[in-house]
Amino acid sequence: MEKEAADVYSQENVVEKWEFFHTTKYGLKTDTLEKAVLNKLMKKLGSVTDLLEVGCGTGHFTRWFESLGLNCCGFDLSHLMLKKAKSLSPHIQSIQGDASLLPFKDKSFDVVAYTKCLEFIPDIAKALREGVRVARKGMLLGLMNGWSFREIRRNIILDMGWTPFFKHVKSYSILEIWHVMRKTFYNKHTKIYWSTTVFPKTFLFVPESSLLPLGSFLGVAVRLKES
Repeated sequence: MEKEAADVYSQENVVEKWEFFHTTKYGLKTDTLEKAVLNKLMKKLGSVTDLLEVGCGTGHFTRWFESLGLNCCGFDLSHLMLKKAKSLSPHIQSIQGDASLLPFKDKSFDVVAYTKCLEFIPDIAKALREGVRVARKGMLLGLMNGWSFREIRRNIILDMGWTPFFKHVKSYSILEIWHVMRKTFYNKHTKIYWSTTVFPKTFLFVPESSLLPLGSFLGVAVRLKES
């Protein structure tokens, strides 16, 4: 995460807004759809016992992963985010640190998850390389889809200077993230699965999830080769 982006998420009002969003009507709807996609994709990775969520923020998705019966650990750069996560789930281990230098041994977790955090990391290749090192079975990614109508609209707003909130965010399309993964660890994975969700209401038929690459949320599962 760049220093400027890290500074944004070290502000108490931003931390509170991040957690509050999931209690709003729109937040609850998107949350349900996003978790459904992540759950479907995680099943592609086989039997999972433990999971590390890098960029866990307030622990919103970490708590959900735990509710699926997984032993979870949250990891984030922001002290305030982790403080909030700890207040909401004191029993879940939370560790502060940089995603590009994970303080874990090789193959420490079945799955390493990145849920809405890669967008804030300047060198995602380095971060993903660390994820591959630490994971035994695979990685699970949840991204803001760069090809979605919402991201196109957000970029227009940023270009016009209306809001600085997402100034340091880099969204990714499936093609962009596939190229990053291909260059980073092409010989270490067996298969990549993906799906998108949260489609505009203007669609005549609104699917819950699809291989149509236009949903606002992009889910990716990377199954690693067994060593």
